Amino acid sequence: MDPSTEPGDAGPQPDPDPGPALAPDPDNGAGTWLVVFVLLFAAIAVAVFLFIPTSSPDGSGSPAAVTTSSEPTTESPSPSAEPTTAAPTVEPSSAPETTEPALPTVPPSEHPPCTTYLEGGPAPASEVEAALEDAAGTQFWTNSSVDFSADLLKAIAWMESGWQTDIVACDGGTGLMQIQPATEKFVNQRFEADLDRDDYGDNAMLGSAQVQWLAKYFAVNEFGGADPGDYSLADDCSRDESVPDHQELCLLNTVISAYQAGFGTVEEALDAGGGYTNLQYVETVRALLEQRPWE
Repeated sequence: MDPSTEPGDAGPQPDPDPGPALAPDPDNGAGTWLVVFVLLFAAIAVAVFLFIPTSSPDGSGSPAAVTTSSEPTTESPSPSAEPTTAAPTVEPSSAPETTEPALPTVPPSEHPPCTTYLEGGPAPASEVEAALEDAAGTQFWTNSSVDFSADLLKAIAWMESGWQTDIVACDGGTGLMQIQPATEKFVNQRFEADLDRDDYGDNAMLGSAQVQWLAKYFAVNEFGGADPGDYSLADDCSRDESVPDHQELCLLNTVISAYQAGFGTVEEALDAGGGYTNLQYVETVRALLEQRPWE
């Protein structure tokens, strides 16, 4: 049996004429346009979202996606940028502007914090002056003498302590003449004395003895004086008109300088051909000698 036939069939039939190509199904065309329209609408929506800014929640009109902080940002100008002409904001101030440094409301301390004081307080100025005059009139050398005025001792005491009998400086200098422990020991041994630097009368005596020892030492060792001999500090040291008196090399200036700097320091400077290492101290004591602020 021909496989192309089945019982009851009249046998294979010829294919009918297909005729012309069929036109598209109207339903299928509508679906295509719907898809195109949806895609076009989606593209427009995306474009609107990307390119048209949306208002932020506070209504400022700034893109919400860009704004990350509510505070304004400030850019630092480059070194070559022109200065802006905008007027600066002036904030009210309770104090006037000034270019002068502010003056302290409390005067500075007269002495460093490490300064201490002896018990009993300072002695009256009249008693201090009497003690200095008594000390200046006491000769400590037994085979020599030193001629110097009480005003010299008063000037040194004024420079050293301001006539404060109870002050103890940071370096250990004590009292009216700022006597160091080593000076107290040296003077007592050299002149066989028993003077206490904490007592203002003895303190003045220790200062006078130191001046007299320095006068003889430098008169003999630096200025060719005899030993024993008589030594004077009354010389005003006016040698050269072009040199200030306090810079002249003379016994008075040497004793003043050595009282503060130490005899070894002054001797070393003079032997080396130099001048005094503490000229300001010498000048001030010389000025006090002339001005006499204690009067």
